[in-house]
Amino acid sequence: DLASHNYVKGIQVLAKKFENLLTSLGVKRIKTVGQHFNPHLHEAVHMEDGDGKHEVISEELQAGYKIGDEVVRPAMVKVKRGKK
Repeated sequence: DLASHNYVKGIQVLAKKFENLLTSLGVKRIKTVGQHFNPHLHEAVHMEDGDGKHEVISEELQAGYKIGDEVVRPAMVKVKRGKK
């Protein structure tokens, strides 16, 4: 099982340490799934029909980050369109 391999566990520890470092520097991950689509924070790479009134993010394809109000990298997302 690959998930239990020592190399994988080591990389997971390093990734968590890196995430903690970014957090300490003020970098925050942009919220996505279940949120209303915001073109200033999200990049829609796929649209699908939905049953709600608004465009809602159904899947995160790539994480996005910001420092304060400044977007470092927009999140790449799949969006469900609202009914017209």
